[in-house]
Amino acid sequence: MFRLTRRRVLATGAALAVSAIALAGCSSSGDNSSAQKLETDKSKISGSITFATWWSYADQKLIDGFSKEYPNVKVHLDFTAVDSYPTKLQTLASSGDLPDVFAAQGPSLVALTKAKQLYNLNDALATAPDDGDAKTWKDSFNQSLLTGANAGLAAPNKETWGVPFNAISVASIYNKDIFDKVGVTPPATFDELLSNCTKLSDAGYIPMSLTGSTWIDWWPRLAWDQTMQGDKVADFSTSNPAYVKGFELVKKMADAKCWSSSQITTDIAGETSLFLQQKTAQFVSVPENFLQSVAQGAKFNLGTYVLPAMDGKTPNRILGGGNANVIAVSAKSKNPSAAIAFAKYLTSKATETSLATTQYTIPSLDIDLNSSNPLMVAYLKAASDGFVDSSTYLPSFSTAGNTTFLTEVLPNLILGKTTPEQAAQATTNLFQK
Repeated sequence: MFRLTRRRVLATGAALAVSAIALAGCSSSGDNSSAQKLETDKSKISGSITFATWWSYADQKLIDGFSKEYPNVKVHLDFTAVDSYPTKLQTLASSGDLPDVFAAQGPSLVALTKAKQLYNLNDALATAPDDGDAKTWKDSFNQSLLTGANAGLAAPNKETWGVPFNAISVASIYNKDIFDKVGVTPPATFDELLSNCTKLSDAGYIPMSLTGSTWIDWWPRLAWDQTMQGDKVADFSTSNPAYVKGFELVKKMADAKCWSSSQITTDIAGETSLFLQQKTAQFVSVPENFLQSVAQGAKFNLGTYVLPAMDGKTPNRILGGGNANVIAVSAKSKNPSAAIAFAKYLTSKATETSLATTQYTIPSLDIDLNSSNPLMVAYLKAASDGFVDSSTYLPSFSTAGNTTFLTEVLPNLILGKTTPEQAAQATTNLFQK
């Protein structure tokens, strides 16, 4: 049985970053939650809206379900693969042409909030949900995930800019056949993980995915949540031994040959291909369509396991949470009532329960759930241990700083071009002022 723990959450600072500079010139008005009265009567809501996403399970079938409830609303689905979605969203934001409803993650939401391109959902959250027993839409969510969906977003008047759509956690999908052949088992400790990497590499396999073009920062962020827990963000310094230790732990993984140098630039599709070709022994990933594509394509036995704590602290908090999958509404939507009705439908008990039992998803609502798929067990266990909350000990990277961190600082560390101390110092001017 799984119920997401009520911990403060912060999703990984991952790939979906929108340039704040590109957005600066296309701001709209600020708090517009009361610009027009929201209609909640399903029979009176009509018109057309566009929904943009990279979620493969948010497909036409899902939209058809909405159409049965709202026959007078036409939803246009604008699907873009995850690797291209950040650029697509940035282009739409830069032209002031965001879709009515769209998927987003934390970094992009920060930029969109600053540019005042998001609709304040407070009034909508005070209305009834699409279904279920909750009194209001707000009450239907796991509150820690709702908080996490808005973590780090400017809210001078306590605005709510997005709602969580399913939760995200990170675990390892591994090739059981390769593990058995090499004689390794899922690691329970970080030292065992390092030992596995060395043995798998020596046997001729790439030990694990890195997904350098997208998820390369996962490892230092997991490390810092271990080494910096209890530190105060106000006291942060790049010379802090706990901060440097995070880089040291990543360097240990590189020295243990956990990755090949070619993975520095490998994208999600590339890592998936390497794993399915049995060149890589394990794929560290979120669930959903990523796990689904692997499960459907694998010609070998699969297993999943929870990543071990990199510095021994328990519970081992994982990346993910509320702002990894967020539904937002454009401030410029000409049909906010329909847009919000669609957002409510996506986050309804019926929709999220159906997805959790047929897809590889974790609900963002307080739903008791038995996993119907054994591959999901590790992801559910990881989520139940709580999520990384770096805002208490680590300042946020600026948009440009995050790019430098992903494309220069971490690659140089992993490739052995810099030491952990040098990598830490290289981040000195990369944080938001």
